[in-house]
Amino acid sequence: MIRVFSTGIAALLLAMPTTGLGQQAGDGVAEGRAMVQAGRIELIRTELQFTDAEEAAFWPIFEDYQAKSSAVGDRYAALLTEYVDRWDRGDLDDEYANRLLKEYFGIKQEMLDVQADYVPKFMEVLPALKVAQFVQLENKIRAEIDSQLAIAIPLIDPT
Repeated sequence: MIRVFSTGIAALLLAMPTTGLGQQAGDGVAEGRAMVQAGRIELIRTELQFTDAEEAAFWPIFEDYQAKSSAVGDRYAALLTEYVDRWDRGDLDDEYANRLLKEYFGIKQEMLDVQADYVPKFMEVLPALKVAQFVQLENKIRAEIDSQLAIAIPLIDPT
């Protein structure tokens, strides 16, 4: 089921390591994210098996949810791109590491807040089991993306 994202994740990852902040890297990240989003929508459609009424009510809420999630994702992509660029240049220090950690955990918390804010909205139009399944799918997609990013993004060398 999550294999749908392999191509999009690969495009996203190929753009990031050792490319710096150039337009080509930004285009590759945007292209990868668009491919992941298209796969996400198809996966949700397939797995949740909406009735016609559920589908009509779900997608407008999802679009709003996705806009808010994407704004947080934009910050995350920018943070990762900046990190890789600085890693490439050997421009990492304690001051930057402190800022990186603070921004990283802020972004993760903001994404959780978006999800938590939208669960009641989805519950208004879907049964609880379908909302739970949707949250599971979102978490699986994010876990797949994070695992691929963890493989591709270089570790800080504190020495």
